Amino acid sequence: MPRGSVKHPKSSGQPKTSCRARGAFSLMELMVVLVIMVLAAAVAMPALTGSLRAQRLKSASETMRIEWSRAHVKAMKSGRIQVFRFEVSGRKFTLQPWLAADEATEGNPIDSVASFGTAPETALDDCETKELPEGITFAGGDAKFDTRAYEVEDFMMQNNTSAEQWSRPILFYPDGSATDSYVIVADEKQAAIRVQLRGLTGTSAVGEQALLEDLLAAIRPGEVLP
Repeated sequence: MPRGSVKHPKSSGQPKTSCRARGAFSLMELMVVLVIMVLAAAVAMPALTGSLRAQRLKSASETMRIEWSRAHVKAMKSGRIQVFRFEVSGRKFTLQPWLAADEATEGNPIDSVASFGTAPETALDDCETKELPEGITFAGGDAKFDTRAYEVEDFMMQNNTSAEQWSRPILFYPDGSATDSYVIVADEKQAAIRVQLRGLTGTSAVGEQALLEDLLAAIRPGEVLP
């Protein structure tokens, strides 16, 4: 190398980078993030709450459909009339067999009426009591007058010692038929669903969600059919 020349280090061709590490988040940055999270939660909460409430109401209406289907099958399998009732403006509902004579289990309306008083002291047995989900109540409902159900209803009225107000009995018969009936379940925000029971087939159907006042206004006095 010639005298007087200066040796320069080889360049790698890569830009120089700073090795200084970034400090922790400042208190102001953390507060900004927290405020954004709170605002996002406040916006999403009503929608989430409404969705959960709608799902709970839907679940309650499906519960009624399932319980009626179960009563329908149980009546045919056991050969005994199954009596369903619900607590008016409450959450409870019951299902129990009617222990009548053999004629009452053959689907013959005349024989059924004649045999209903045979053993009134043991007429109802094995009562199952359940409840709708919290916040859901029976806001309405009715059952069509049925001569086969007259003795059952009369017996229950005479032997009712409970403080609760119970609905007219809905009967499921061993021949697969039932009492034409409906119930309306509603939540605390007055959203409601009507569940309809078709007496001829003993099958039930769940309606669409609507405002309770609209469902009640659409029902004519004495109507139990859609």
